[in-house]
Amino acid sequence: MRDGVAEPPATVTNAKTNPAGRVILHVGAPKTGTTYLQNVLWHNRVALAEDGVRYPLHQPFEHFGATMDIREMRWNGMRNPDWDGAWERLASRARTWSGTTSIISNEILGGANVEQIKRAVDSLRPAEVSVVFTARDIARQLPAGWQEHLKHRLRVPFEKFVDDLIELGRDTPAPFGEMFWSLHHAVEVLARWEEAVPRENIHVVTVPRPGAPKDLLWNRFAQVLGIDGRRYDTEVERANPSIGVAQAELLRRVNVALEDEVPRQHSDPLIRVLLGENILVRASENAPKLKLPAPRLAWATEWSQELIDGLCKAEYNVVGDLAELMPVPEETPPLRPEDASAEELLDPAIASITGLLGQLGRERDEVAKLRGALEKPFKTWLDRKHPRVANCGRRVLYHGRRAADFGRRHGRTPR
Repeated sequence: MRDGVAEPPATVTNAKTNPAGRVILHVGAPKTGTTYLQNVLWHNRVALAEDGVRYPLHQPFEHFGATMDIREMRWNGMRNPDWDGAWERLASRARTWSGTTSIISNEILGGANVEQIKRAVDSLRPAEVSVVFTARDIARQLPAGWQEHLKHRLRVPFEKFVDDLIELGRDTPAPFGEMFWSLHHAVEVLARWEEAVPRENIHVVTVPRPGAPKDLLWNRFAQVLGIDGRRYDTEVERANPSIGVAQAELLRRVNVALEDEVPRQHSDPLIRVLLGENILVRASENAPKLKLPAPRLAWATEWSQELIDGLCKAEYNVVGDLAELMPVPEETPPLRPEDASAEELLDPAIASITGLLGQLGRERDEVAKLRGALEKPFKTWLDRKHPRVANCGRRVLYHGRRAADFGRRHGRTPR
C-alpha cells in the first residue's frame, strides 16, 4: 500500500521461455502515459540492459520513424527518407538481444492493419512476441485526443469533435475518425494483433485514476516486462501534459486564424512543441482542465461497459483493474471551451506572445553566436592568406556602416 492505493505485487520472471528470448511490442493507445513510459525506459536503458531487458533505441524517438516505416505512413503530409528501413534496424537489435527481453514502444503501432502486423511480428522471429496495450477510460481519452489534435492544427470545436466521433464513428471527417477509433478501441486493436500473436501473449495495462501514485503505471507496465519496477528511477520529466480549457480554446482559434501562414514543415516544432507542449502548458498551471461534456457521460458509461465486457471475453492478461476504464461522474459541471470569453483568453494570449518573443530572442542569440564562431576563423584565414582583400573588405564595411549611420540620423541614405 502506498498513499492509500494498493500496488500490484511485483513479479520477476527473467527465465527465458523461448531460447531466442522475448520481444514485447507496446502498441498504445495514445494519451495513456505512453510517452512517460518511453521516457522511463530511455532513462533506465543501461540499468535495464544489466537486468536482461533491452530498449533498443540509439536515439530517444527512433521508434517513431520505425513505426512510420512498418505502417508505410506519412506525417503532416510528409515522409522522411530516413524512415526507410528503420523498422528492420530496430527489429534486428531486438531479435538478436542476448538477454531475456526487448521492448519496442510506440502508440501509433496499435493502428496497424493485419498485413502490417504480420510483417512486424515475422521480422522479430525467432523471438517470442508479446503485445501490451495501455488503456484509459474514454471520458478522459476524448478530451485528451482533441487537445492532441489541436497541436496538429485541428480547427474543430471540442463539442463538435466529440459529437462527430460518437455519432459518425469512423465516418468522422478524415483523418480523425479512423485515426481515433483504430488506435483507442482496445478490443478491436487487440483483435487485429491476435491474428499474429497468441492470445496468452497479449496484455492490457489499465491507467490508474487521477490521484494514484505517479509511478503506479510504470510498476504495472514493469510486471509485463518481468521486472520489479521499483528498482528503477522514475523521476523523469512528465511528458505531454494536458493544458487548460482556455489555453486549448486559444490554440484552436490560433489554428483557425493561421490558415496556411505556417508551412506544414514548421508546424511540429512551432505549434506542437513550442506553443502546445511548452508555452501553453506553463500557462495552464492551476487552470481548469477539459472534461467530457456532461450530456455525453451516459454514452461513455455504456461504451465503457461494452469495452470491459469485450476484454473480459477475450481473456487477455490484465494488469490493474478493468473497473478503472469506467468513467467517473464529475462533481462540477464541465466548462465549455467555446464559451471562453475574451477576458479568459487574455492571460493565455499574453503568455503565448511573451513566450514566443522569448524564444525568438534566444534563437537570435544562438544565430549571432554561430555567426561569430564561423566568422572568426574565416577572418583569420583571410588576413593570413589574402591581406589586401581583407583590408579592402574592412574599408567597404567601414564606409557602409558610416552610410547606414548617416541614414538613421537624417532619415535618408547619402548619395
